[in-house]
Amino acid sequence: MPTELRTDARATFVYRAIEPDGREASGSMAAASPEEVARKLRSDGKTVLSVGRDEAIGGPERATRHARARRSDLAMLCRQVGTMVDAGVAISEALESAAREGVRPEFRPFVQAVARDVEGGLPLSQAFARRGREVPSIVVALARAAESTGQLGPMLLRAADHLQRSERLARQLRAAASYPMFMLGAGSVVVAALVLFVLPRFARIYSERGAELPVPTKILLGIGTGVREHAAMLSISLAALAAAVFVLSRSDAWRSTIDRIRFSAPVLGRIARVSFVAISCRTLATLLASGIHLLDAIAICRGLSRSPRAERFWNAVDARLREGGSLVDALRTETLLPATVVSMVAAGERSGRLPEVLSRAADFAEEELETALKQATSLLEPVMIVVFGSVLGAVAIALLLPLFSVSKVVAG
Repeated sequence: MPTELRTDARATFVYRAIEPDGREASGSMAAASPEEVARKLRSDGKTVLSVGRDEAIGGPERATRHARARRSDLAMLCRQVGTMVDAGVAISEALESAAREGVRPEFRPFVQAVARDVEGGLPLSQAFARRGREVPSIVVALARAAESTGQLGPMLLRAADHLQRSERLARQLRAAASYPMFMLGAGSVVVAALVLFVLPRFARIYSERGAELPVPTKILLGIGTGVREHAAMLSISLAALAAAVFVLSRSDAWRSTIDRIRFSAPVLGRIARVSFVAISCRTLATLLASGIHLLDAIAICRGLSRSPRAERFWNAVDARLREGGSLVDALRTETLLPATVVSMVAAGERSGRLPEVLSRAADFAEEELETALKQATSLLEPVMIVVFGSVLGAVAIALLLPLFSVSKVVAG
């Protein structure tokens, strides 16, 4: 399938107009601005009612009452429906078959709703777009491109591949984060149990035998006593702190600060950068290979990340392209992508094989991310062991130090 890699300032707009015979019509058109779309429609004798950017591509997704569908569910649905459509089965029949026996029971209402929309005459892309945040914008864009080219089956299979790769990448990141979170939670529970419940009992035994408590033991015992006596006040304070952090986390200043830490931290920064490269290159490769306009592909990439720095990056690239620059020129002015990837993009633009080159860059970034996650885990494991071992050791020493005083009392 030929790939359109235009880098001029063109994007997809949707319009509503009245035909010369009085019928109302709607559709989409690639143009540099809404004014250009209006001029083309008027030159065809149509009366323009409205023109705007395609809400299904890069625009704010509509809210939905349902939870976001799992990427694994969507990937299975796209693969199943794509295979059946590629074999000649009608799209409505393929969706009905998937709703009956091809998906999890929890995901079945979603598929049934999409099937009803398609049976009612809506294209699959619009049925997906009506689900709001449940369907990623890249799936909507691929379905729309497939409908315009008549390649719905292969395009749904491509969407399934993309979703499965994204899910695998997300699982790797979650697995890397689960170990330190588990260690932090388990260690905190053990330390709290020792300080709040075990140490006071030991303290009573020591006091009954007339042993003098050492300073470390007194400090931990005071902390435990204070927590137990002021549990209600501490709970209210923690709840207020959590609410303040939640409100603060929604501010742009907080998000920017966390973003700077995430991208500049010694170990976490490398993971964040490589993850951004992998996701961005894979998404661009999938969209451009499907014939999506470059500006629309960039709008979708911008919507995939909630990172302020990534958003600024894509905004700068979009602005440079609209000024008439090439993609590689736009990437060279930014620092978020490594020089090797920018060089690969330049080679891909010269050879006309940009989607293939971006796909290879994504493969390389995913391999590097896997290596970085393994290295971070192997480095974090001894650090966590040393930290929690030191804390638990300090608590154990505070428990055992009074034994020396007890032995002196018994010996005396």
